[in-house]
Amino acid sequence: MKDNSSTLDVELFERWGSTYERSWMQQRLFDPVHTAVLQQAASHFQPANVLDIGCGSGRLLRKVHAYWPETHLLGVDPAQKMLEVARKLTPEAHFYRGSGEALPLEDASVDLALSTISFHHWRDQAAGVREVARVLRPGGYFLLADFTAPAWLTWLYPRVHSTAQMRALFEQAGLEVQAQLGPVARFVRITIGTRASK
Repeated sequence: MKDNSSTLDVELFERWGSTYERSWMQQRLFDPVHTAVLQQAASHFQPANVLDIGCGSGRLLRKVHAYWPETHLLGVDPAQKMLEVARKLTPEAHFYRGSGEALPLEDASVDLALSTISFHHWRDQAAGVREVARVLRPGGYFLLADFTAPAWLTWLYPRVHSTAQMRALFEQAGLEVQAQLGPVARFVRITIGTRASK
């Protein structure tokens, strides 16, 4: 059965492309989450490359560039209009049209993968986390920040998980959960996972 909500999500972001950077959500929600994610990432290591899944207009990657100017930046998003804005505003990054469930990248090619407030839009979240595990190098990290809910409420929001459910998604994909932090913004927690070194 086709998941129409995923298609509607992409269509919505296509319409938002030209105004997304000016949205009130940037300063109130996304910026605090980005700051928390980058502080956590910086405490672990200095990556050679960083992938932002659901990169939108490239706002997080511009902040990554300020942290690590020499780092190779990659962004993936399903909305073409978002990518057009991202390419204009973030010329130092490489952008690809795609989804979390089908990342257009080679196996074991990414040091650090980030996803901020986009996971609840992914059509097949378990497949998406497996894809992240596939593209991570051994020892690479995945920091996922998204809305969480108490276990007793998650049946109302099938794409919003409890911390235990998020841990299970990571572990089923072969990622070792290092920490689950937050809330870093209203109902937003960060799950940090790593691909085991060989």
